Amino acid sequence: MKTEILSQEKEIVEAKAQFTAEEIAKAIDETYKKISREANIKGFRKGKVPRRAIELYFPKETVLAETLEKIVPDAVDKMVEEFELKLIGEPELKPEKIEEGKGYEFTVKFEVTPDIELPDISEIEIEKPIYETTPEMVQARMDSIIDAYSELVPTYEERPLTKEDYASVKFDTIVCHEDGSEEKAEEGRKTEIFLGAPNSRPEVVDAIVGRKPGEKVSVELPLSGEDAKTDHALKSRHEIEILGIMKKKDDELTDEKVKEITGKRIGSVDEFRAEIEKHLKEAGEARSTEAMKDNALFALCDKIEVELPQKLVERQKAAMKKQQEERLKGDDKTSFDEYLEKNGMDREVYDTELDAAARNIVKQALVLEAVADENDIQCTPDDLSKEIASVARRIGVEEKKFQEYVYGDANRLYNIADKLRHRKTLDYLVSAMKVKESAPEKEKRRRKKGGNSL
Repeated sequence: MKTEILSQEKEIVEAKAQFTAEEIAKAIDETYKKISREANIKGFRKGKVPRRAIELYFPKETVLAETLEKIVPDAVDKMVEEFELKLIGEPELKPEKIEEGKGYEFTVKFEVTPDIELPDISEIEIEKPIYETTPEMVQARMDSIIDAYSELVPTYEERPLTKEDYASVKFDTIVCHEDGSEEKAEEGRKTEIFLGAPNSRPEVVDAIVGRKPGEKVSVELPLSGEDAKTDHALKSRHEIEILGIMKKKDDELTDEKVKEITGKRIGSVDEFRAEIEKHLKEAGEARSTEAMKDNALFALCDKIEVELPQKLVERQKAAMKKQQEERLKGDDKTSFDEYLEKNGMDREVYDTELDAAARNIVKQALVLEAVADENDIQCTPDDLSKEIASVARRIGVEEKKFQEYVYGDANRLYNIADKLRHRKTLDYLVSAMKVKESAPEKEKRRRKKGGNSL
């Protein structure tokens, strides 16, 4: 088979594949042999059916069509490999029928990623922001941990509740059905609600704030989801009695309290403080490294001009929009139009921002791919094994089972390998660029005010 590129304009490559009459004859013969191996024809064993018998049962047009279905995809794959094409869509082709005793040719159009001319990466300078860990940060983290483990105790206050309070409540839940019937789902359940929690239902908070212990309120909430549809349920009504105002008990941090919080893993307040400081520093360094990698990619993309394939942009926009809609459906059943209205955004503004975000993502992906190709950055089998083991540990799954899960699906395996190559390419970028550490944020603010270190 002979192949050649006929033309290339931007991201469209047109190529041709040519077969000699001998190559077509051989391909047809292979098809007959395949049918012989697979066909059930009375009087013959599989694989022993002569061609003249096959011709009696299978029309020649069927054999030629099956031959075409074999040689065309193989030829397309060979052209992709031979010309090192990176496709962004399915090849476009309309092959004609083949004929015995004649040669054959077909043309195909490939939509490929654009060529990207990379600048001298070693000349690019980027910042690595430093996030310092202060004693105040350590103390704040310690306080939040102590608060999480502190016991709630009653205050016996009779004042109206505010969003700063914990409310002790008892409630019944009644489910209201489409036919007007009601069903009590819960009765006399007690719990404590922090009225300032960001994930609290606003309807419940609004009903309780301003009320005093001993008062009762009723809150109705809409029901949705498959269970609600199955049960023909419209809403739930919650009859709430406010029992009292609670507060967190002021616990002094002692060695014994530290042992209780850490399950005796840490034995003293000083060790606890040192452990928190260590974790905060590690988190700061990780945040600093990620910011540096982002800066490296942004700086490189800023120096590159490339016309983005519209198909990739549209594909990315569709994926982002679908992800947004699924998240809204899973959170509070908000429709997409309701989300836009809630955020004071009209459809045109949203589409403009979505397009810009999609273009940034597509450009970054193309640039990273170009860097990886030019510098032969690959994801080796050893890299992949280590990555799979790392992910398995992180999500708490047995490594062998997770490995079987990943290798059991080509798309899962490709996604992990692609993300790993992405990370390796970012690591290469920051190692090749000039890195300058930036002053801590607190130090920057001091300099802006004209202060000094004395």
